[in-house]
Amino acid sequence: MGRNLLGNGRGRWLAVAVSVALSAAMVYAQHPESPRAPHSVPEAAQATSRAPETASAPAPTEAELLAANAAAPPADARVFDFPLPKGITPEGGLQVHTIWVARAIATMFPEITTIGGYRQDALKWHPNGLAIDVMIPNHNSEAGIALGNQIAGYALANAERMGVIHVIWRQGFYPGIGAPSWTADYGSETLNHFDHVHIATDGGGYPTGRETYYIASMKR
Repeated sequence: MGRNLLGNGRGRWLAVAVSVALSAAMVYAQHPESPRAPHSVPEAAQATSRAPETASAPAPTEAELLAANAAAPPADARVFDFPLPKGITPEGGLQVHTIWVARAIATMFPEITTIGGYRQDALKWHPNGLAIDVMIPNHNSEAGIALGNQIAGYALANAERMGVIHVIWRQGFYPGIGAPSWTADYGSETLNHFDHVHIATDGGGYPTGRETYYIASMKR
């Protein structure tokens, strides 16, 4: 799982190469083992239903996720130092690092048509503008799983630079720094993060409107 990468044009892979190269400090976090002990999922506190789980494939290892974005050819970072446009994510209530990740993903992965952001929740991530939910089309298909792996891997590979705290995907909990773990089974595809990649950041503060977001950096 996670090894059949989607081809979506040379431009994306060059941009990914730049991003991974700029965040090489995160690559050491690759772990060959599968997620282990159960970890409490932040969003699970709001569980209101317990529908039967239909997808049982294991979560990819962190090494697989990182590898999904490490296979691109080298590129000159200056070529991709362009402002990221406001994308499909509603940015109201989001902090700057969360906006940065959301814009980068929307630009690099045009298959994605829905990214959720601010909402009320029992835990801090969404209400405080610290998290996005990247909805994966055809999420149980081979192509959907590969796309989710690429997005999760991109967030992990850039965790230090973009302020990513953790990623949750297909019942795997991947901290920005540290070993991955399994999450508990909360009874539905959404609560178990089979239909979306949850990405949480350290925030970086609320925007002033003067920020410019780039693939390689951001300016305030």
